[in-house]
Amino acid sequence: MDDEEGLRARKKRETRRLLSEVATRLFAERGFDRVTIAEVAQAANVSEKTVFNYFATKEDLVVDGRREVDADLLRMLRERLPSESGLDAARKHTLAVAERMTALPAWRRAAFRKLVQHAPSVHARMRQLSIEQERELVALLSEGTPPGDVTPQLVAGVLGILGQLAYRSVTDGERDHDAIVRSIDAAYERVAKGLGDFGVKKRRR
Repeated sequence: MDDEEGLRARKKRETRRLLSEVATRLFAERGFDRVTIAEVAQAANVSEKTVFNYFATKEDLVVDGRREVDADLLRMLRERLPSESGLDAARKHTLAVAERMTALPAWRRAAFRKLVQHAPSVHARMRQLSIEQERELVALLSEGTPPGDVTPQLVAGVLGILGQLAYRSVTDGERDHDAIVRSIDAAYERVAKGLGDFGVKKRRR
């Protein structure tokens, strides 16, 4: 029974990934608004109903992996060791996502970048997902904190911004993974150090 459930789950993941890849390619080639769900279904050799069984909106076909990434961050924060800070757990997550993004085929990164830049509804969907992620992070980080404490909101916002660095190979076209890792490490180190001295002009000797 477990093997059958595992097989079904794997097939669902493969179908979902196929639909997302086919749709992203078609959208990038012909324009997001010019491709219908019916055409995506036909190219993937499935029914239109099957597409909607996996994706609630047309935009979700493009940003499919985002929900999984956000869920992984929440999981890592919940399951971190007592001796591990939330910042360290988030740093591991950002580095892992960066590696995953860099490993994507070049056409997929370019297609995603094109759609986010030129399809307003896709950009809006990404923004909506960021808002939802921040809300979930605030709820998680607020556990055990006194009422009125603004720290969870502050930390959630910072983690959201830091997490965006993982997408540089996609959003900025950055191909040097080592450079992306360095920028992520530097950003997390800066936050860990604090921002109290940021912007302070150093005296000339």
